[in-house]
Amino acid sequence: MFYNTASYLIFYTLFYDLDNFILRACQCEGIALSPWQEGNITVKKYYAVVTCHKLSLQQYPIIITTHSEDIFKAIKDYIQQNISNIALRISLLSKKKLQVTSSFNESTSITQSDSAHISITAHIRYDTPHAMDDDFTIYIPLEFFTVFRIKVINGSIHPSLNDIESKFLEFFNDPYNLFPSLPTILETIEDNEFQKLIYFLLNEKILTPYHMYLLTRAFPQHSLKIKYNISSNLISDILQVGKTVQHITARDLIEAIYAFEEILYLKLRTKQYFRFGNFINQITKVLQQITIVSTFQKKTFEMWFSEIEQSGLMYSILSHCDDVTVASAFYHNTKLFQQLSQHLSYRRINSIASCLKNKCNYEHIIVSQYAIVQLYLESISHVNSLYTMPFNQLLKKYIDPQMMYYILFELGWFTIATALKQTPKKVVCDCIQKFPSGAQYCIMDVYEGVLNPNILHDEIQIKKARQLLIKSLIRLHCNGTIHLEV
Repeated sequence: MFYNTASYLIFYTLFYDLDNFILRACQCEGIALSPWQEGNITVKKYYAVVTCHKLSLQQYPIIITTHSEDIFKAIKDYIQQNISNIALRISLLSKKKLQVTSSFNESTSITQSDSAHISITAHIRYDTPHAMDDDFTIYIPLEFFTVFRIKVINGSIHPSLNDIESKFLEFFNDPYNLFPSLPTILETIEDNEFQKLIYFLLNEKILTPYHMYLLTRAFPQHSLKIKYNISSNLISDILQVGKTVQHITARDLIEAIYAFEEILYLKLRTKQYFRFGNFINQITKVLQQITIVSTFQKKTFEMWFSEIEQSGLMYSILSHCDDVTVASAFYHNTKLFQQLSQHLSYRRINSIASCLKNKCNYEHIIVSQYAIVQLYLESISHVNSLYTMPFNQLLKKYIDPQMMYYILFELGWFTIATALKQTPKKVVCDCIQKFPSGAQYCIMDVYEGVLNPNILHDEIQIKKARQLLIKSLIRLHCNGTIHLEV
């Protein structure tokens, strides 16, 4: 999983959770995806066609084919149960409503297409030796990648596969592309999912009747959908808000839409309350693999371990890790584990050793190793000196707009707005110049005292927000997302 990032991103985009269907059907350990490949379509004994339809009548047929009857049955079950989820994911990523249809082993000219495709082969990994290798192959037309705003045809010439893959990875490395688009949600999401989403946000106290009122004003064409999926009490509250609000500007609506989408994005990364949230969570994990790969390409875990030992920080770092994380990091590495006795108490060693009895897969091992290395990097980072630097000096000297862009999607606009209080206006404007307009409006309205004027005098809130901003900055620096020169 750690080296074919683009393959996993497109796999989870199209067929999130298909691997679990196959695991249950084949009683296997998992699947391993090949890199992207070019070539003609080779249809095997069984095949499914999942076709994405744009409103412009463009069609993008995606073929999944295998010789295994068991795998095909799992694929068919998955598609039949998840066709609406596939449409939702692709629609939200493309910010346009797409429809998705499917067919199975039907005679069609699609399978004979000579148009340019990429293919990915998924190999089934079994716990025990197996009579034959099982796999399935996915064929994706290059034109499908226009969904991700990638230009795949220049005149009559297709760009190279590497170019398309690079642009595809760039798409997912921009956090704003993963924002759940509110207009698309209203157009695409099914009523039962929409209800769950609304009441989740209400229960979390991050959605109010005022916000709901703004949504009905921003999207009057969807007001009936909103009305039919909320309670009569909430409808009354929204109507009451409408009677008290004097004037709503276009800026108010842009702010409301952005704030709603940002809340969804930040919440769904950690609490997958509706189906797109599960996808966001998985994509976040896949993107993290890029960072992990980079870390262990520089040095092996054994080399990192030696460096941590020499630094004298081993005890301090492992004291911040639970026993399961430490046990997973040293799973199958008896020699390194024995060296821990030089740094940890006898009781702690025994506690960790008891966790070693649990089965641990490769992914869990390397993620746990990375957690330890990350703690070490944060401990020795020279950028920790930023905590003691005057905040305005920090903003002017070390933080550029692109860094702030990434911090926005780590912390959210409100924390940044609070941190920027009492900062010269020009510095604030420079910091947020790359933000989406909705985020800029929200931050400037807080700065001007239009929103949350009480923050102006709350030194504790401002100091806390600045600490969070610096912490986010250091974390992004340590994981390689940004580079600070201090």
